Parts: sequence; C-alpha cells; structure tokens
Amino acid sequence: MATPEELEQQARQEARQRQILKTKLALQKTLAIGAAVGGIQQLSGLDKINQSINNKVESLKSKALDQLFNLANDLGIEGLETGVPILPDLCPSPAILTRALQIRNNLGGSIETTAAYINIVDNSLQIVSDLLNGTITGLTALNLLKLASSAATKVLPTAPGAVTALLADLDDVRTLITFKTDGTPKLPELKRAVDNGAAYISKASTAINTILQLLSFIDQVLIKCGQNPNNLGENTDKLINKAKQAVDNTLYKGFTFRIVEKAFSPTVNQKIGQALNSQGIVLLETEPSFTLDPQVLIEELKLIIDRDNLKAN
Repeated sequence: MATPEELEQQARQEARQRQILKTKLALQKTLAIGAAVGGIQQLSGLDKINQSINNKVESLKSKALDQLFNLANDLGIEGLETGVPILPDLCPSPAILTRALQIRNNLGGSIETTAAYINIVDNSLQIVSDLLNGTITGLTALNLLKLASSAATKVLPTAPGAVTALLADLDDVRTLITFKTDGTPKLPELKRAVDNGAAYISKASTAINTILQLLSFIDQVLIKCGQNPNNLGENTDKLINKAKQAVDNTLYKGFTFRIVEKAFSPTVNQKIGQALNSQGIVLLETEPSFTLDPQVLIEELKLIIDRDNLKAN
C-alpha cells in the first residue's frame, strides 16, 4: 500500500500531466488559425497543388505545436498559447539555452522551406491567372511555368518527393491550357482552381504568421539571455508581406481596410482594424485586440458596416 507521501506525489504528477495536456490543447487551438480549405472532390492538376499546400502547412503546424510547447516550457514562458505570455525574469542554464536555440532555428528552417513551396505555387498560379486574363500568351505561360518548375528543384533540394509531385502537376497544368478530348475548353476549370488556390495561400500565410508571432516570444527570451536566433528567410518574409498587403488592400463597399499595431507593453502589441474611405480617412476602427488573426478584425469591420449601413463616401 502506498504511503501518504507517495499518494501525494502521484496526485501532483497527475495534476501536472492534466495541466500539460490542457496547455497543449490550448496551443493547438491557437495554431488552428488559418484552417485548411476543403471542398475538392477530385484532385488533378492545380487542385493537387492547392491541396499540397494544406498538407505542408498541417505538417508544419504539428511540428510547431510540439516544439513551441517544449521551448516555452524550457525557457519558463507562461501562457504562450494566449498570445500574451508572461516572459521569465531569469534565464535558464546555458545547456538549456543552447538546446533551445538549436530547436528554434530548426523550426525557423522548416517555416522557410514551407514558405518557399507556397511561394512557388503562388507564382505558378499567378502565371495561369495572367494567361486567363489575356495578359500573356499560352507560349509565354508555358515557358514561365517551366522556369517555376526549375526554381522548385533549386529551392527545395531537401524535399525531392514534393518537387517531383509539383513538377508532375505543373506538367498537367500545361495540358489543361487547351481543351478536353471532347473539345470542351478547360480554361473554366483553371479559373476555378486558380481562385481556390488564392484561398489556400491566404489561409496558409495566416497559419504561418500565427506560428511566427508565437515564435517571436521565444526569440525575445533567447535574445535577452544572450542568444542570437537566425533571421527569417526571404521566402518567409515574402509570404507574410504579401498576406499583409492583401489584408490592407481589401475593398468592401467602398471601404479599404488596414491593420495597425499599438504598443501594449514593451514586448507585446495589440492590433486595430481600420476602415478608410477613398481619401484615406479613417471612418471606423475596432477596439485594440490581441488576436493573432488580422482577418478577424476585418470581418468585425464588415459586420459593423453592414449592421449600421455605413457609407464610405
């Protein structure tokens, strides 16, 4: 029979395990921002490429969940899953810092690889979109897609399986530029896939941006403790900047939206959604928010505009 001391120790361990599970589930919910796009019944050509974005982002989320949780625990960060964590006053041991820096840089490399793939897909979708809009010829589109294929093999040398699949799907896209065997044009199929692809990329960039915001708190502790985390890669910067521009340039019933940040503390910013008229005057804005998904603020502005029947001019 267990002693009272052993029973108490067991109770503490069980409580600790429950708390770990609760925290991890909360972090998983936070990382669920930018959920996968669904609805495709049959995958071919561009649809396969679009779906591959989901697969890569979900894989990255799974890795980020474990590594962010472990990093926060090792570094003494409380409440990382809330987006407004409490950072530690004291630094951990040098051994923990060295291990944390290695894990952090490894996660940063995974983010860059995922962003590189998404940017290649985005570039390919833009080529097909230009073809559909008549701004480039079919021959030009074919040549540009060939260059995109070549870029994939250079940017993603560590993921040959993904590159092979991407090249095969781009080859499929090239055959779709003409007609089906019964003479039916395939351009409408391409247009649907391109429009759907934009949604995939938008959701993917939101998911990656959420991971990066949580990672920024890890970086703050590492830098404070004398470590030097690697800079974000150019593909990551490009993807996030494009997503920000897309949000800032959203037009709705004559209003243009943008997201601005307001300092809440030396280490934490809040986001504010603003609706501007054609003269650039702010007519409406949300309350400051800690949300990790700026699209939430844009949707809030849209609801207010609809509810109050507001006019931009």
